[in-house]
Amino acid sequence: MPTTASIYYAHAKCLYGRLDEQQELRAIRRRFRTASIVNPAQYEKSDPYGWAYSVNFYLKLIDDCDVVVFSRCLGKITTGVGKEVNHALKTSKKVFELKAGKLVRRTRPVTYIQRRGTRLLYRQYRALLA
Repeated sequence: MPTTASIYYAHAKCLYGRLDEQQELRAIRRRFRTASIVNPAQYEKSDPYGWAYSVNFYLKLIDDCDVVVFSRCLGKITTGVGKEVNHALKTSKKVFELKAGKLVRRTRPVTYIQRRGTRLLYRQYRALLA
């Protein structure tokens, strides 16, 4: 992998800014030491107009990356992450799932929970933190 590689980190929005996110970023950096990491959480914080909330925005970010690394939230793949992963696979990107601190290559499309289920999952995650 070239030293200028970029990694898109697909993860549930409820992880943004949390300890879980920081731990996952460390695991990605261990595996891809010289790559730059594209974290969608950074774009969302800096977007006053809401454009970053569009799925197409994130898919375009993926198009400019070499690799996608994704994680599950409470064992499930959320809607946005699922769409990102399947888009990456469809466009022949290398995709890895972060599992227990290790990266596992994925080559097949993933199934994911729908939007309503994603919102319920976010509530469950927040309740665990309380």
